[in-house]
Amino acid sequence: MNGKQLAQMAGLCVTLAGPALADTAQPLRGPATVTARLEAGQSLTWPLDLDQGTYVTGTLDSGRRAVDLALVTAAGRDIRLLRVEKTGKDTFYFVTPPAATALQLRNHDDQGAQITLDLDKIIPPEAQTGAPAPQLLSPAMARLAHSLRTGGDTRAFWAERRSRGTPMVEPASTAGHSIVTFLWQGAQKNVRLWGAPAPDHSWLARLGQSDVWYASFEVPDSLRLAYGLAPDVPQFDASPRENRIALLATLQGDPLNRHPVYANAPDIWSQRSLLELPDAPPQPGMSGPPAPEKGTITSFEFTSDALGNTRGIDIYTPAGFSADDPDLVVLVMFDGPAYQSDRAPLPRILDRLIARGQLPPVLAVMIDPLDGETRGRELPPDPAFLNAVADDLLPGIGRDLGITIDRSRTVVAGSSYGGLAANWFVHERPDVFGNAISLSGSFQWSPDGYRANGTPYLSHLWSQSAPRDVRLWMSAGQFEMAARPAEVSILETNRHLRDILRLKNVDVRYREYAGGHDYVIWRGALAEGLIDLFARP
Repeated sequence: MNGKQLAQMAGLCVTLAGPALADTAQPLRGPATVTARLEAGQSLTWPLDLDQGTYVTGTLDSGRRAVDLALVTAAGRDIRLLRVEKTGKDTFYFVTPPAATALQLRNHDDQGAQITLDLDKIIPPEAQTGAPAPQLLSPAMARLAHSLRTGGDTRAFWAERRSRGTPMVEPASTAGHSIVTFLWQGAQKNVRLWGAPAPDHSWLARLGQSDVWYASFEVPDSLRLAYGLAPDVPQFDASPRENRIALLATLQGDPLNRHPVYANAPDIWSQRSLLELPDAPPQPGMSGPPAPEKGTITSFEFTSDALGNTRGIDIYTPAGFSADDPDLVVLVMFDGPAYQSDRAPLPRILDRLIARGQLPPVLAVMIDPLDGETRGRELPPDPAFLNAVADDLLPGIGRDLGITIDRSRTVVAGSSYGGLAANWFVHERPDVFGNAISLSGSFQWSPDGYRANGTPYLSHLWSQSAPRDVRLWMSAGQFEMAARPAEVSILETNRHLRDILRLKNVDVRYREYAGGHDYVIWRGALAEGLIDLFARP
């Protein structure tokens, strides 16, 4: 078989109650683009004829309809969910497991969906390469290496790890630090660590010819991070970026870690693992008994003619909500679906903080970004998106709920591009947004054509004009450094903007965490920011 082909896909199989479409569909051969219409409840199945271990990338665009994509067996049993109830355009990556025989699309929407499926890249196992090895740091790994050199094996080592869990944590010679070693058993070519306490994803090294793959780091005892491991990542003749993102094809939770991020992950590839060292700061609202009363979440669709799209909006209303409460805080939260997941459960956090009296009532407006392409267009400064939120969405919510939206008690918050947007919203529309919480804001971003002698764009804006009577809360991770010398980092640009704001006498509060670009950091930082800005006296 030519490894760069989807060889002879024996026709298009359709699972539906109405007329079959198989006779009208054309077989797929090699990288291809297919368009089709799925009626409500319909599924389409494409057989795969690929060697085990083949790396595949592609995109699925279903417009405004919620369409799933799954790898399935010949009997139709799910092996891996590549996309679940999502709209818009998404990229998927996978390595073919032994039993995978087909790709299946499922339209869960109550209306028909026009879909476009692109298969962009297919790399067979023989075209993939391995990875380099770092130096030993862990004393335990040094002892194991010595044992292997003198005729020992790894059985006792792995038995201890299964008993005690992973990663392996050892004391460091530096006070307030530990050595953390991430481990994988039995990969063939390589293993990569996603979410490493480092500027970039890190390769694990193989210990001699054993079944032990490892990567060790000396880290602060206040470290908190979510991570995943990607065994046998396809590497091939392509750009550095393509080889880097190939880890998404095999990325999964650590099988020996006892602290999964997601309570109900549908498969191992959807799971991530949590590491919290003993001095990791408490995260308000993440622990303790549930609140005696829970807030409610209502959803509606928001259509903007200016933006040319329709998106979901979820509104969290606190328990005992009163439209006349003068202490009510209105929180505008970007990436709304992500902040309702196990990794950042904002409604649950608000329930606890409000019930405990740590926060006044908070009404949260959680905005769906639709998809990665739309998010990347709207969250970096986009006047049309700003005006849609400030002049259309928020006033409409105010009218519907009968509340007065007070700029001094309105806060816009987000992470990464969302943090960039939150800061910019306050700069441009302080008449609506009196407060912002920026979590790892992507302040290294600048618009096309911008030149200002190396000054980051938002730093330049605030240095030229600084609105009065606004409050900014900012945070960044200590590992959000540049991966390459020519790049400017999130950490550096956050510090620079903080300094500019202080020079302009803007009310700014800033915090750094021993972590990275990570929702398990942002959930705690968001709660701290809300408490810092709005806690009752």
